[in-house]
Amino acid sequence: KRGKSMKTKLYDTYEYENIVNDLLNGEVVGFPTETVYGLAIVYDNKEAFDKLYEIKNRSINKPISMMVASVDMLSDVAYIDKLSKKVIEAFMPGAITIILKAKEDLPEFVTFKQETIGIRIPTNEVALNILKKVNKPLLVSSANISSEPSLIKANDVHNKFDGLIASLINEDAINGISSTVVDVRNDIKIYRDGPISKKDIEKVLGE
Repeated sequence: KRGKSMKTKLYDTYEYENIVNDLLNGEVVGFPTETVYGLAIVYDNKEAFDKLYEIKNRSINKPISMMVASVDMLSDVAYIDKLSKKVIEAFMPGAITIILKAKEDLPEFVTFKQETIGIRIPTNEVALNILKKVNKPLLVSSANISSEPSLIKANDVHNKFDGLIASLINEDAINGISSTVVDVRNDIKIYRDGPISKKDIEKVLGE
């Protein structure tokens, strides 16, 4: 385990470019979303990935969902079928994570050799600004130690992860409810209930 040798830097919202630099340097960072507070890494850095799993004490059989800045970025990493496209158009950006078929060139550690990946586009401006600036997908996990409740407040995240992550944004997450996780490629499968209900999704798909 890494000792708490480094101090975790706390940045104001307008200083988010420091977070971007840390991400591009393969560090784990924290930032708020409109659901819960997130810990993030760039998707294509195995060292950062290992660091994140170690920090969270997460079992290495659960993939982390991906966050992208736009539908364009989403279509670089996953295939969008007809039904998924409807859901994306209706609810993204927003508190929904959609399961899609992953593109073949994604790193193995990102998909755990599964053929799917969960992706979402946040509405939170800080998160979006960071994603746009990094200009590549991020893997974003809730800010907590595995099996503990997800944290919402920047201060709590700082206390919990000080010395373990490089930096975080000093702004709280908004509503504290994790995103809905859904797969609509065949029928509507909800893997995690969240702010967007099955009914909402059915309405959009006209079923």
